[in-house]
Amino acid sequence: MPELVTIQKAAALSGLPPRTLRFYEDAGLLPATARSESGYRLYSTSDVRRLRLIRRAKILGLSLADIKELADLAFQESCGSFEERLESLVERRMADVDRTIDELAKLKTELTELRSALAAGDRCDRTCNADDCKHCRFIDD
Repeated sequence: MPELVTIQKAAALSGLPPRTLRFYEDAGLLPATARSESGYRLYSTSDVRRLRLIRRAKILGLSLADIKELADLAFQESCGSFEERLESLVERRMADVDRTIDELAKLKTELTELRSALAAGDRCDRTCNADDCKHCRFIDD
């Protein structure tokens, strides 16, 4: 039987805080762990590897549902099945990132235009509900 380690050691080996390990177990990403006679969680080498996979997948921005599916494939199916699903998830995530980059570029353009308009220093002392106030375009545009 492989060596079992405490939650503190498993956390150190996986690069995750102990609280996160408990959360992942509660969320079903990690199977229920073994327990010592006094009730402490004990983690196997396989559990630690699974936690490392979960950590890396979270860094990529994958959802918990996708991570659970990926972890189940990695530890229950063939490497080929795991890699095929990972490739699909990476492609989808890259498309999400590209979309976000486009949205951020548009946001930067809008902010730059707004900053320029505000920096012109031509301030109005009427209320912003005046229909003909050119300064209220932030509200109306």
